[in-house]
Amino acid sequence: MSIASLRSPSPDTETDDEPHIEDNAPPPLAERTSDALAQCMLEAALTPALKRLLKARPRLVVIRTAEESSAGMLERYLSGQDRSTMVAAYTERQKIGGRYEPQGRTELDLLEKGRSVILISQDPERVLVPEALAGADAIITVPDPDLAIIRKTIRMVTGRPVRGLLPIDVEGLSIHDLTVAIRPGLSSRDCIFNLRRIANARQKQDEGDAPVPLEQLAMTRAASDWAFETLALMRHVTDGKVDASALRFACLEGPPGTGKTTIAAALARSAGYRLVSTSVGSWFADSGGHLGDVIRAARKFFDDIALSNDPVVGLLDEIDAIPDRASMDADDASWWTPVVTFLLTEIDRLRKLGKPILLIGATNHFDKLDKALIRPGRLEHKVSVLLPDFDDRRRMFAAYIGDRIDAGGIAALARLAVEATPAQIESWCRSANARTKTEDRPLELADLMNLIAPSNGRSPETDRGIAIHEAGHAVVAHTLNLPILEVSILGAGTMGGWVKPKLKDGVLTRGDVENLVTMVLAGRAADVTLGDGANSGAESDLEIANTVLRSAMLDLGLYGPLTTVQNIDPRHWNNGSLWTAIAAELDRLHDRAVRIVSRRRADIFRLVEILQVERVIIGDRLAEILEAGPTAEKPDKTDDAIEDHIPVAGRI
Repeated sequence: MSIASLRSPSPDTETDDEPHIEDNAPPPLAERTSDALAQCMLEAALTPALKRLLKARPRLVVIRTAEESSAGMLERYLSGQDRSTMVAAYTERQKIGGRYEPQGRTELDLLEKGRSVILISQDPERVLVPEALAGADAIITVPDPDLAIIRKTIRMVTGRPVRGLLPIDVEGLSIHDLTVAIRPGLSSRDCIFNLRRIANARQKQDEGDAPVPLEQLAMTRAASDWAFETLALMRHVTDGKVDASALRFACLEGPPGTGKTTIAAALARSAGYRLVSTSVGSWFADSGGHLGDVIRAARKFFDDIALSNDPVVGLLDEIDAIPDRASMDADDASWWTPVVTFLLTEIDRLRKLGKPILLIGATNHFDKLDKALIRPGRLEHKVSVLLPDFDDRRRMFAAYIGDRIDAGGIAALARLAVEATPAQIESWCRSANARTKTEDRPLELADLMNLIAPSNGRSPETDRGIAIHEAGHAVVAHTLNLPILEVSILGAGTMGGWVKPKLKDGVLTRGDVENLVTMVLAGRAADVTLGDGANSGAESDLEIANTVLRSAMLDLGLYGPLTTVQNIDPRHWNNGSLWTAIAAELDRLHDRAVRIVSRRRADIFRLVEILQVERVIIGDRLAEILEAGPTAEKPDKTDDAIEDHIPVAGRI
């Protein structure tokens, strides 16, 4: 248990009036393993003061989890406990207008309405808006389940005492492993047996399996191109055809879980190089954080590489933990400068040795790196290891599943796994395989479907309403020739679904802005025209539409006066008519969206029916659906196609 901060102090010595699971009293049986596990993990992290705080109104709590799957599990559990509290889990920033923006600002607006808010993330400092952490009444760290938590979970699920469970029985198991092994209807002994079997299989795999060779690793195209070009060069160096100085040190950058360390290990194996890995975080953890100890820990890593008689791949992870000296104040610079200088000197030393050495850095935050670290001659080659697209995801599922599920099933999984990292895809496949082995049956498509897109408890009527909204966005975008990458009715936090447009660099015209705003307002137009009427699901759409029009009028000079917001009080823009101008444009473009929705209602309803089944539809599939239907009436001239770039996405 680790409590990062608590801003609502209460003495912890007061009586805790929350229920506990006592060893000598049978607990109520849990209907779902994940709920029981979430409850036990949360109880282990809560002090009496924090439990009282969670009952207060309105409160803002941030929960930090050890992994992404824990965040989603806690969100489902807490959402079912108190309907008056807004609970949202976020594992990644949201891409808006070509930039990744932090999450949670919409939920914070509920505080002034008297609602309580709980935000959950495995990386809240990066994923959540700064106001969430600064204003939180408590920041609670919920660790991975330990032996005591797993025992309590088994007892809640089975209703029976747990005896004989040892640390080795649960070592290395993931959240998915636990929910696969611990099931309602089994005895506690059966659950322990399942845990041991999965742990033994995981241990044998870790001990007996070398890293996957590069040829068998599913990667995105950009990462694959770099990896195989580098592999060919490494083999030429080994064969003496090329001098070792030709090896370019690289920096792999991208979101967590995209496979940066896996790629480095696979590259080393395929090239026949020895892998030496470390992380900046381990230098501090292993040394106590004293300056001299940190440098000694770093020197051990570089010496291990420099003194090796074999070709070496050196992996330096978490390099963004070394701050950029340009952003430091004087006090920080006095401590960090020796560390940064030592690191740069050691990289230069490896380069000058003339040995077959490939040094690879890995980071989630490339923009935070010291510029001297990534200049030519050091970690000079930037390799983006990003989230896989549809084709990448399809290849990854096929690599882990083989021919046990047909091509159509693989494609369905790839559609559902939107925004999934390679690590998530691997975890889903391993968990599904483990479950079918424990049940001694073949792998089925539903095994993976239930892991990737579990039921969110929404009614069919709610699903249909969300599908109408998102189909409105998609069909209007298609009508206006605005390319769409995917449309989905999968829930994510407060979003019921989304439409993701294809982004393209370029200048914006007034026509581009009007087509964009029309597409953004099309969800509400579909609600009004084809659904049950306007609803709160269009809140973020309206915010986007207002922001885009305001920017077009005040910043881009696309409407009326050419004065910008820096040079004029917006209240006096065009004789004080800014609000009136935005309102008029919103009404006009909303009416335009309504006309397109009305003309293409048959296409929208056909897309709604398919969305309710497939839940995620990618761009090519969307075009296939819409072009196969009855030909829509030709839009008037204002609805003609435009350039295929969109700076923001329409979302429910």
